[in-house]
Amino acid sequence: MKKNILRELFLFSSVGLGVGFLMTIVANLFVIGVEYGKELRDSQSLMNFSIGSNNYSLTPMISLVVAAFIIMWLKKILKIIAWAGPADSIYAAHNPTKPLDLKIGIASTLAAFISASGGASVGQYGPLVHFGGTVGAAFKRLFNSTLSQDIWLGCGVAAAISAGFNAPLAGVLFAHEAILRHFSLRAIVPIFIASVSANTFDFILFPSTQASFRLNIEPPPLTEIVPLLLVFAPLLSFLATAFMMSIRFMQRFGGSLNKNNIPAPLLAALICGSVGVFLPEILGIGGNTINNIISGSYSITMLILLLAGKFAMTALCLGFGLFGGIFSPSLFLGVAAGALVGQFMVILGYPELAEMLSIAGMAAVSSAIVGAPIACIIIVMELTRSYDHAVISMLAVIICNLVSHRINKGSFFDRQLLDRGISIHDGRDSILLAETTVEAYTKKDQIVLRRDCDGNEGYILMSKNQATEAYICDENNILLGKVTLFNAITAGNNRLDSLMDSDPLSFFNDESLSGAMEKAALFVGENIPVVDRESNTLLGIMTEGDLFHAVLAVQQEAKALEKN
Repeated sequence: MKKNILRELFLFSSVGLGVGFLMTIVANLFVIGVEYGKELRDSQSLMNFSIGSNNYSLTPMISLVVAAFIIMWLKKILKIIAWAGPADSIYAAHNPTKPLDLKIGIASTLAAFISASGGASVGQYGPLVHFGGTVGAAFKRLFNSTLSQDIWLGCGVAAAISAGFNAPLAGVLFAHEAILRHFSLRAIVPIFIASVSANTFDFILFPSTQASFRLNIEPPPLTEIVPLLLVFAPLLSFLATAFMMSIRFMQRFGGSLNKNNIPAPLLAALICGSVGVFLPEILGIGGNTINNIISGSYSITMLILLLAGKFAMTALCLGFGLFGGIFSPSLFLGVAAGALVGQFMVILGYPELAEMLSIAGMAAVSSAIVGAPIACIIIVMELTRSYDHAVISMLAVIICNLVSHRINKGSFFDRQLLDRGISIHDGRDSILLAETTVEAYTKKDQIVLRRDCDGNEGYILMSKNQATEAYICDENNILLGKVTLFNAITAGNNRLDSLMDSDPLSFFNDESLSGAMEKAALFVGENIPVVDRESNTLLGIMTEGDLFHAVLAVQQEAKALEKN
């Protein structure tokens, strides 16, 4: 017993330290590389021109066009149909039969890095979250551990958030809240170790990249801010919902362009780059701009331009194939919306509310989009080092999430999965039931009769096998119909196929268990035939007992994942 405990602790520690170290390196190199790309763009002045007294450069557009060509080439050379993100990690955590693809995970992270470095209006944390999940899945295959796939994914995700935000508590909560969707002691120990170790390695190896928000004013009392947040938070939910809907619309539009051989990524690069020439603050991750917005460096007019520009260009880039994350843009939109309202409060004589509204807006919008309200509140606390700001942000987060969830039916990632016909809200058991086919539980002991068989022959064969039902097939084993023992007695010396049910209830071999349950809800009989969807060839049979046993087995498997 003691040996097992020690072995498990050693495994948890090894997994956590290994994943934490690797994600620290990847996350920081990603951030440093993107920042270097920004500095390189800012230091170049290609194809300068003037409008009035203002000088401009086409460098942002040129760098984005180059990035778009590289991304299109990368997708073609690696034969990748679609890039992968947090939605795929969520699905893999809920369905152990669908492990993450290491090649797609690495390529997607690389594509996001190229987009962000080139100046696309995208984020970095979504790709890093998915890459963390991919790393966790790779460790699972490498060590062949008894730990379930979702725990390994959680370790990678927590380490990515911890290293990216310098927020170990938020990393643990984000992994459970947004990805795993359940808590268990067996899961939280290695995930916690991975998150804390990533944060520790971050401090040791990359002390100069620690993320934080610069705050200048102490937050006002709750009595002053709560009435305003009750009005402001629902507006933030509408912003978050509109943003998510815009991206999904642009994804559909971009997909139709690609089908018509129009290079959507290149088109996005030209448009976003053109806007970036005149409004460079909306390009890239936008970390410095977020800090400037919080400190009140922009006028009302500029905040409106930043809000509208970031909204439109992020939807365009993500929808048209300049792959990247959605978390950083959601932080940008939230802080810009909060600062905009804050500027009006300054005009009304309440300057102490401006900074707080920026922080609350940032937390509320990002939490509604990524579906992690608790984690986003903790991120605010860890990045601002202010408990008071976290408490005040909590009200905005709760109201924004409540309204947004009613309208959008979940986070952006949940909606992405719903667009694929996958409902995370139904739970692991529903997903597994939808992914498990009846073929795995099909029996091969069906009674097959020739089409010219008479009733007496059918009666003898069914009696011999102690069965009350049989199937009539042609010479190619294609199902023609179903007969019963009563049909055989009635037919006697006559052909049995004259009394058969030519359209019996049947399951296709690739039919899901959930679909089979719906079909069999009103079934009365001994067994149900399982046929090939393409040829209608009889493959076997399934009794109601077999179906119930299969469903219970899948449900128990799902419950075991959440209990362990």
